This record gives sequence, C-alpha cells and structure tokens, in this order.
Amino acid sequence: MSKLVFIEANTTGTGMLALTRASAWGLEPVLYTNHPARYSGLAETGCAVHVCDTNDLEQLRRQLADTVSAGEIRGVTTTSEFYLEQVASLTAAYRLPGNSIEVIRNVRNKAETRSILAQAGILQPRFKVVRHESELDAAIRSVGLPCIVKPTQDSGSNGVRLCSSLEIAQEHMSSILSVKFNVRGQAAPEEVLIEEYVEAPEYSVETISWQGQTKVVGITQKSLAGFPYFIEAGHLFPAQLPPKQADAMNQTVLRALEVVGFSHGAAHTEVKWTEDGCSIIEINGRLAGGMIPELIRLTTGWDMLEQHLLCAYRGPDIRQVTYQGTAGIRFLMSKMEGQLAQVTGVEQAARMSKVKDVNVNIVPGEYVAPPQNAYQRLGYVIAHGESLEETARTLDDATELIQFITMQQDR
Repeated sequence: MSKLVFIEANTTGTGMLALTRASAWGLEPVLYTNHPARYSGLAETGCAVHVCDTNDLEQLRRQLADTVSAGEIRGVTTTSEFYLEQVASLTAAYRLPGNSIEVIRNVRNKAETRSILAQAGILQPRFKVVRHESELDAAIRSVGLPCIVKPTQDSGSNGVRLCSSLEIAQEHMSSILSVKFNVRGQAAPEEVLIEEYVEAPEYSVETISWQGQTKVVGITQKSLAGFPYFIEAGHLFPAQLPPKQADAMNQTVLRALEVVGFSHGAAHTEVKWTEDGCSIIEINGRLAGGMIPELIRLTTGWDMLEQHLLCAYRGPDIRQVTYQGTAGIRFLMSKMEGQLAQVTGVEQAARMSKVKDVNVNIVPGEYVAPPQNAYQRLGYVIAHGESLEETARTLDDATELIQFITMQQDR
C-alpha cells in the first residue's frame, strides 16, 4: 500500500484527523514522532508509529529509510509548523512535491521574511533584527515606540509583546533570549525582531498553492485581546469587506508568496489594512490554526485540511469558492488568576441556535490566568449564521454564558 508519511503533528485535534483522512483515501499513514504520548487519540487512528528524534534530521532520514521502502512513499507532510523544514528536506531527497528547504527557512524565520519583502518593496512594518542588548536602543530609535518585540521563530503568538519603553523592551528581549529551546525541544535562534506597531484592523488571507499556482480561499477577520500581548480572541469568515479592499489584500498576499517562493500547500498570511494599503504582518507556510479551517468548511464546504494533504502527493481540487453565511469562533479565556473551581454555562451555550461547537479544554483543579499566548486559551465556541452580524451576536451571547470560576471567586 502507498504510504503518506507524517513528521509529527499539531496537538489541537487536526493532526489526528489528518491521519484518518489518509486512510480514507486508501493510503497508509505513517507517523514519525519523538513523543507519541503528546497526541491524544493517536491509538484510535490505527496509524503506524515510529519513534525517533525528529529534531535530528539525519536520525530521521535513517529511521525513514529503515522502516519504509522509498517506492512506497507517496508523499511527506506535517500539520505542525515546527517540522516544515524536516518535511522540505525529505521531499527534496525523495523527489516528492513540496517547498524547498530555502523557501521554508525564509518563511519560518520572520526576520528573513521581512528582508525579502523589503527587497521587493512590499508594504510591511519597519523592522530591525537585534542579537545583543547593545543594539536595541538604535533599533528602537529606527522603528519607534511603542514597538513589537518578538522571537524570529515560534508559533501561537508566543513571546510577542507590545513594548512602550526601552526598559520594557530590554526586559522582554532578555526574556526571549533566555529561552534556548522551543516547546518541541528545537534550538531557538539567538535573535529578536523589533517591529513598528501598526494600529489597524487585522485579517488573514487563506491560500492553497500547487506547483506555483496559488488560489485565495478567503479572508478571515480577526480580533485580538490580552494587550500588551497579542492573543487571537476570535475570527469571522469570510470577512465583510468592500470588493476593492479585498482585492488589494489578495493581490498583496499573492505577490508576497511569490517573492518568498512559496509554491506548495496551505498558507496563512496575516495582514493589516492601513491608510497606505495592505501591510504584511506574517507569512505562515502552513494551514491556518485557530480552527479557521472549520470556519471555511462551514461556509464553503471546502476542507482545507484535505486540500493541504493532497498537496503532498497529487495536488488540491482547486475550484471556485462560494460562501454561505458567516462562520465564527470566539476563544474562551480566564479573566482571573488561580485554581479553577468550576466552569458554568457550557451546556446552555451548546444548546443555542446557530452554535455548532463548544469546547472547553481545562478541568477544575487546574491553574488558569489571563493568557499571554494562544496556548493558554481555555477553549472556544463556534457558530454559523446567515450574516456576520448574526454570527457575532451569537458568539457574544454564548461566551457570556460560559464562566471560569476560580477558588477565590468560589469562596
């Protein structure tokens, strides 16, 4: 049987769903991981699992060669941003569809992305890359205050902070540089990105690419919370925009993907709409997170996860996208810090008309706090209505019902 090889996965549920999709197509999914226990539901997928150090490319190559015949491998993919470089190296070695390792490095490293976009004259925030505290003062004078200080490589808005003074920026830079390894045990770059803070509405453009041809699936309207941190609080899809603005966003993103060389698979490009037009905030060479693929499925019938996986071996089913209503997600977050006593209102929210899913990923006894990154959100509510306004109202009402009560409040 032809095999679809996965190098690790994400942990939100999409990763395990991807394994079952491969089986449904008559392919045998094979997962290579350094820690199978991180994946809830892995045993139920029936997937073949091989354990090795997936952060060590040479060990991964040897393990793959020892366990699977090259002629059986139909494609190599991942649903985890942290393993895009390994996938790129393997697809090149086996002459399979995929982005080159150079392209993935340029996309994964936000400083490299900024440099390439600057050379192409594409609108983006002013920026500087600093590797030592002695460089910070000059960088901030160039970029201005307030500014964004963030790692050049990470995920889920981890380590991204708005800094209003040199002192706060110094403290946050030291915090970033003190982290030597990311959540997957990979070495963190010893550099920090200083960016101009662009105060403008934020969106993301979702695309699918195959052999250099890119299709825009739609634009997501985003809302943020948690300042001075940047936590994605919710999304609405498709965004409600004037046609000229939507077209300008789409064309800017298509141009940005072209100049970085991104040619295969799903991409999730974050932008802001400014007085000067569409400004590129980040290019993520992966499927969108935050359950955006589910919002796309509800409104278009298009399965972005499926299309992304198809790019690993035969290409997506690129066709005209039409929208039915608006889907949205609102993330659940704690306003208090402490030990969770109880969660109320979940069942009432789930029974609401237009609510499609309610998920709470924490149980009483665990510690909660206002989040500083996406990993500290506590769940979500998804709704689908006939209009953006109806969906937004439903999400407002549903999330207001759900309360996270800490021990202090309980007393």
